Amino acid sequence: MDNNDIYQVSEKLRQESRSMYNRLRSIDADAQFVTHVSEMLTEYPVIANERCGVWYVDPQLAHSDTVYFKSTDGHTNNWKFSLRRANTHIFPILAQYNGCILVDSTRKGKRMPDSFSRTIPIWCAVWNTAVKILRNTEWDCKLYTPPRVVSESENSHMSKLVPVFADMLLKSGIDVRELTKGMKKPVRPIWITRDHRLTIPPDFTDAEFCPIVCVSASSTQDCSDGFMYVQGAADDHELWAGKLTPQLFWKYKEQLLGDKNTMEIVDQVVSINRDVQMSGGVSFIKNTNLAVGGQMATSVPGFDAVISCGERMDSSEKHLCLSIHDSKKGQTEMATAIPLALQFVEPFMRNNSRILVCCAQGTNLSVSIALAILTKYTDDNGQFQVNERNVITKQMIQNRLLWITTSHAKV
Repeated sequence: MDNNDIYQVSEKLRQESRSMYNRLRSIDADAQFVTHVSEMLTEYPVIANERCGVWYVDPQLAHSDTVYFKSTDGHTNNWKFSLRRANTHIFPILAQYNGCILVDSTRKGKRMPDSFSRTIPIWCAVWNTAVKILRNTEWDCKLYTPPRVVSESENSHMSKLVPVFADMLLKSGIDVRELTKGMKKPVRPIWITRDHRLTIPPDFTDAEFCPIVCVSASSTQDCSDGFMYVQGAADDHELWAGKLTPQLFWKYKEQLLGDKNTMEIVDQVVSINRDVQMSGGVSFIKNTNLAVGGQMATSVPGFDAVISCGERMDSSEKHLCLSIHDSKKGQTEMATAIPLALQFVEPFMRNNSRILVCCAQGTNLSVSIALAILTKYTDDNGQFQVNERNVITKQMIQNRLLWITTSHAKV
């Protein structure tokens, strides 16, 4: 066998290891670990971290809300506290259960994603610092990071940014005092990875903190059992899953895992459920009559005007349909769509009519259109006011995006 043959064989094995079947089997194996942890900590709700984490949580266990802590906000020397991803909706959950379990995963070579090792620790420290300032009381604001993952030096550099981020949060317009009024203890991350031998359930009853248990679902070890294990198999699902969603995976899991001809079954499943996949709840933004939601929200009564983003459909007097792809191609289409949306919506905004902007999942295209409408037709209090001079500042965009993210938890 020459070098070319060796390369072809190794490449075939590599592609096979990343096949849909092996990915789904790997996700199922990792999800069993998540279930095991949840059974150890039954007092806490299980919340998936978008987008990867949703694949690993059985819908029967999952809390109805998800969170969105991005790994890129925790990349070394690029640490951020994102106001767009402030995850304010988690505080009522923490107040009710005095803790929660968050689920995510990461690809080969790491024990946990940066979202768990850095982004969430920063988030906890920033909110704790803000609470301490507002309450003027003793409150643990230390930045806690996993010791064998984040070095003392990196922790020190990150810690210096926490007061800056806390000041930014307090000046952002987010009602920190109201959101955190139910917090009796500081929030603090705790980490559990697939490589842990968890036999005795941790007890946080008398802890001096409110635990955010970060469960990293995938293992750094080979967990193969009749298939080729893929660590972090659900990562970048838009590149391998096609139109298969986490919801469809769990609904048809037995069929999908029972046959190696997975792609054929996926096509059947997607075809059967084509209409069901258009989902997403409706949320009104701040004190306006503008709402965002998923495509199924178009069946919700009571709206005077609807803007649908996605597949090309016929428009009408009260229903504007914008053909925009939810991909890089959609960026160019969005530039054309926004002026059409602004023109269509102006008379409805003037009359304070109830307006719905929707897309497939209610998380991307609809948010962009809604942001443009708010920037054009509202003042800083959410009241109707035409931005006649089209003066748009970074602060205007940031404030209105905060209205959306704090009103619509799916963003």
